[in-house]
Amino acid sequence: MKDLTDSLREQALALGADLFGVADAKDLDGYFTSPHRPKDLLPEVRSIVVVALHIPDGVLEAQKNGITNYSYNVYGYAYLNRELDAVAYRLTMFLEKHGWQALPIPARGSHYWEPKKYYGPLSFRHAAVAAGLGQFGWSGLVLTPEFGPRQRFVAVLTDAPLKASPPLAENPCQKCYQCIKNCPAGAIRKEAWQATLGERTYTYGKIDGDRCWWVARGLTTKAWPGAPFNPSVAVTKPGDITAEEKFEVLWEKRDARLRLSEHDEGTYGATLCGRCMIFCQAGHDAMRARLARAKENEPAD
Repeated sequence: MKDLTDSLREQALALGADLFGVADAKDLDGYFTSPHRPKDLLPEVRSIVVVALHIPDGVLEAQKNGITNYSYNVYGYAYLNRELDAVAYRLTMFLEKHGWQALPIPARGSHYWEPKKYYGPLSFRHAAVAAGLGQFGWSGLVLTPEFGPRQRFVAVLTDAPLKASPPLAENPCQKCYQCIKNCPAGAIRKEAWQATLGERTYTYGKIDGDRCWWVARGLTTKAWPGAPFNPSVAVTKPGDITAEEKFEVLWEKRDARLRLSEHDEGTYGATLCGRCMIFCQAGHDAMRARLARAKENEPAD
């Protein structure tokens, strides 16, 4: 008879998840501060289920070549968020039907009241590493052996005593620093940041979230010079900015074509840059290896 963890994994894969892992909630409770600890969200939490969907390589390659970012807007962000939310909901229902509490965390958005900028209730990146799905690249993105940085995550907190996944032994990050070289905002530093999850300490570069946000939201022409989808605007970034000033720059100073193209999916969240993901060598290597294996497994005509 399958145990609950194996049954849950089967459910996740049947629902279309590309990756599945389980983290011990205590490993994240020990690193984060209130209100971002798992126990702040679900006091009885014991396990964190993390699943991932692969971002199609083609939508990233098209953006890298300066052709279009439209496909990434949808299939690398908005559509994947909907799919991840659906998977998280179904896994939550599965756990409830087996007598366990479960709290799905939506795949998008950040708390407007959060004193830490750009934060949602739980870091999917750290949960994914704690669940053994990958390790941190220097950019702070999670790199997996299967896809490099080319996936999105979602998490479900539960009081079920699931089996935690072992940590990933080797880091796919090659320290090529393409993330630093290709960051138009200069947001990724060579200065190291350390995160201790359970008994393991991980290192990645310090990130200036304000700089990243400024480029990703289309307030500068630096992201994809010469590309037809690049915004034709260069708003001077202040040192500090209030919520009112953010509203003004987003809705009065950006390229009007950007404002007109946005809709309820919020696809602007990470669509105008993404260069740290797109130029990551681990992502390219994973893509080439995966496509080569698929061709080898194709039956002969």
